[in-house]
Amino acid sequence: MENEPKVALFYDWLNQWGGAEKVLLDLIKIYPHAPVFTLVHDPKKTTWLPKSTKIITSSINKLPLAKKNPILYTPFYPFSLEQFDFSSYDIVISTTSTIGHCLITHPQTLSVCYFHNINRYVYKTPKNFLLLKPLLNIYKKFDHIFSKRPDYIFCNSKTVQQRIHDEYKLESKIIYPGVDTSFFTPLSSDNFQSDYFLVVSRLVPHKKIAIAIKACHQLNLKLKIVGDGRDKKNLSKIIDKINDNNIELLGKVSDQELSRLYQNCQALICPQEEDFGLTPIESQACGKPVIAFKKGGITETVINGKTGIFFKHQTTKSLVQALKLFTKTKFLPKNCIENSHRFSNLIFMLNFKQSVEDLWKTHLKKITTL
Repeated sequence: MENEPKVALFYDWLNQWGGAEKVLLDLIKIYPHAPVFTLVHDPKKTTWLPKSTKIITSSINKLPLAKKNPILYTPFYPFSLEQFDFSSYDIVISTTSTIGHCLITHPQTLSVCYFHNINRYVYKTPKNFLLLKPLLNIYKKFDHIFSKRPDYIFCNSKTVQQRIHDEYKLESKIIYPGVDTSFFTPLSSDNFQSDYFLVVSRLVPHKKIAIAIKACHQLNLKLKIVGDGRDKKNLSKIIDKINDNNIELLGKVSDQELSRLYQNCQALICPQEEDFGLTPIESQACGKPVIAFKKGGITETVINGKTGIFFKHQTTKSLVQALKLFTKTKFLPKNCIENSHRFSNLIFMLNFKQSVEDLWKTHLKKITTL
């Protein structure tokens, strides 16, 4: 790009590790000199960030418990983020599932928002938030105003694209995220015996991991669970109660260990509704099929009967039926691998960079005529 523009990135909060953080890392690779603006940053939990990355936090970062649970300060998000000064940047790219679309930029600045999802707590209120619904309905009105602030909207899946259209009445461009298919690869030999199923996820209630635990226990199947999160104690209690040594909580593991776990499992189980979901792609890249709840972004990355099996209801009974069907179905590793290559992170980075460059050229024409 001639006269390369100055770019700033935004991400909701830097205090955990998951699929959205992997996408952020890809954006940092595209724009290595861009600072990352964020609500809060916990350096102890973000060792995965490149050391050269400049982090700029909001005023919320200084408040008690903000780094541990920024949701406590939800009413103050917009005000805090509106204080960021982007006047020295040509392009601002926010990647968000909460509030990144509320940023204020100058007309000369190109503002692009990449949605992983719209705010689940506002538009799909969990039962334990129902008492707050009147307040959330008020917040929703402001959220609709925020949605008009970006110049252009990208999103990660058809599922999220539909939500953006339904709630905001806005059009968006899908740019599928991807995984490193040169790292997640199958074993060179098929001479091994897989004897366990695998779950890879943040341990939070809406991921519905308890369904996988109960289904595998019912069928006396081995299950290994990778990940950490606030639901870990609850899941540990469930495992202790059923007293099943076939089910293991492994916590966080290294990338190398994760790849090994994918390579040697029978299949990845995804009982959650994903907005997109990178773990099913990682599993397929390692030649392993996926057993998933038939809703959300996973339906775009798994081919039913060819690279995985879907179950219709988010219940133990429905997953048990899928596991029984899995044992009667033959999956070819090459089908899984070929499908995963459609979602390479290299393809994502090329598509994202080219899309922003095209928008910047269009934007330059607009501002030069002002």
